Amino acid sequence: MNVILQLAADGSAVPALLRKGPLALVPFLGQTVLEHALAGLAAEGVKRVRLEAGGHADQIRAVVGRGEAWGLALEISPTAATPDDFLPARSVTLDQLPQLPQQPLWRSYRDWYAAQQSLLPDLARQRVGTREVSPGVFVGLRSQIAPDAILSAPCWVGANVFVGSRAAIGPGTVIEDGSYIDTGAEIVGSIIGPHTYVGAYTEVRESFARGNELLKLDTGTLTEVTDRFLLGELRGQKRWLGGMPAALRNLWRRLPRPVAT
Repeated sequence: MNVILQLAADGSAVPALLRKGPLALVPFLGQTVLEHALAGLAAEGVKRVRLEAGGHADQIRAVVGRGEAWGLALEISPTAATPDDFLPARSVTLDQLPQLPQQPLWRSYRDWYAAQQSLLPDLARQRVGTREVSPGVFVGLRSQIAPDAILSAPCWVGANVFVGSRAAIGPGTVIEDGSYIDTGAEIVGSIIGPHTYVGAYTEVRESFARGNELLKLDTGTLTEVTDRFLLGELRGQKRWLGGMPAALRNLWRRLPRPVAT
C-alpha cells in the first residue's frame, strides 16, 4: 500500500507552534507528530510513503531519514508531483494522526494538547524503557525523580528528565525528553518541551513551555520569558547554573519564584 502524505493544510489557528519549524515536527509524547504518523501508517500495513514537504524537506529528512525506523520506504519531496510508479496511492493530510483519526490536531492549541492526553497511556506503554511507576504515571529511561517529588496521573515524564525535590508534576502534564524541573516547581495541565529548564518554585499551568517561550493553551498568548532562572533553554541555562558558586545557587533556590501562568 502506498500513501502520499501531505503536511497540515492550515496552521493559522496555532501560529506559535510554527515558530521553530513545520507542524509535522512539533513535539508530541517523546517524538514529533510526523514520527507518530509514520508509526501509525506502518501499523496499518503501509509500505511506501511519499511525503510532500515543500520547503521543509531537509529539516524533515534530518528527523525521519528514509523511514527505516518504521520499516517504510520513505520518499521526501519538495514538490507535489507524484511519479507514475508510485500510483495508485492513498492521500493523507497530517491534520490528525492515524492512531486518532477523529481528533483534529491543529484546530486549536487545546486540540493538540487533547490528542496527547488521549494517546498518552497507549504510547507510553509502547515506548521502550518507559515504566508505569504508579497507575497513569509514566517515566522514561534514565530519568531522575526526587523521592519527595509528587507525580499525579495522568502524567508523562520522558527520557533523561530531572525532577527536583518537592516538585509537583500533573495531573495532565507531559514533560518531554531532556528537560530539567528544578526544586519546588509545580506544573499542571501543561506540556514542557524537550530540553527545557523550569526554575525552582516556578508554576506552569495550562501552558506549553519550550525554551524561554510560554504559550497559554486557552488564549494562545505567547510570552518570551527573559528571566533565565524562571524558564529557558536547558543547555545554556544548565551551564550557567552550574557555574554559580554552590552557596549562591542554594540561596537562590530557597527564594520564592514568580509564577509563569
